[in-house]
Amino acid sequence: MDKRSFIKRAALGAMAVSLKPTAWITAGEETPIVDTHLHLWDRSVMDYPWLSGILDRDFLVKDFSQATQGIPIKKMVFVECARKPEQYLTEVKWVEERAREDQRIQGMVAYFPLEKGESYRKEMEELAGHKIVRSIRKGVDKELLQNRQFLEGAKMMDEKGLNYDLNIQPDLMKEALSFVRKFPNMQFILNHIANPSIASGQHWEIWKEQLVELSRLDNVNCKVSGMITKADPSSWKVSDLHPYFDHVMNTFGPDRVVYGGDWPVVLRAGSYMDWMQAFLTLTSDLSMDEKELLYFKNAERIYRI
Repeated sequence: MDKRSFIKRAALGAMAVSLKPTAWITAGEETPIVDTHLHLWDRSVMDYPWLSGILDRDFLVKDFSQATQGIPIKKMVFVECARKPEQYLTEVKWVEERAREDQRIQGMVAYFPLEKGESYRKEMEELAGHKIVRSIRKGVDKELLQNRQFLEGAKMMDEKGLNYDLNIQPDLMKEALSFVRKFPNMQFILNHIANPSIASGQHWEIWKEQLVELSRLDNVNCKVSGMITKADPSSWKVSDLHPYFDHVMNTFGPDRVVYGGDWPVVLRAGSYMDWMQAFLTLTSDLSMDEKELLYFKNAERIYRI
């Protein structure tokens, strides 16, 4: 199905944008949510060189609770926040403290310098010793995906039973496919549906074709997150998102898709409620069994929480 057909099919979906999370909850259809993509940071504890604009302040548990008031979030998975690389263990320990503050934080996607390879085996042992860690996220490029020491690092995390949260762009999907094939027993989660440019439509065909190839590997999963920040942040509509969401569902099916809030990064394009409202609209025609898979069951299985 081409993009034009997707958009035509989604026309009715745009009309449902008035659905509010409160209406979804009070309509007797309440289904718990597992948010697999939560960010929090405290600039007095760690350094985040990338912060700017609306994100250049602290975001703590209390802020998340306020932003998600009225949404039945059952569990959360914290995702590393690109603090200075050498502070990765500080972040792990800080998240463990936040999990005691809010027991819904039950898993973490940590950073680790996988490119250090075998020389960092002791450090890998230490990281894996923190029970909250379920996955690793390390940015990659074409060269790194073929680097011997990086592959050694990936092998070590595979031995520890850790997932890999793969945050890539469409132009890296082909190389990522070759990398993933080397580790058939590792669970991979594509962050932000592999970051297509929804605003411009650029690389639509590449993204569409390579997503099919990745979905053919049973150990690859897809995280529906970051979509409104990849659309036009000032004028996005649910109809802009529908072709991409539909293709994710057509390729991965309901058994390998999870939800991510991407808060507070999502604030660049709207509130948590805005994104939740869009997600509810995107999934409105799914069966209750399918909704349960996307909303919480898949996340609990894949992240072991």
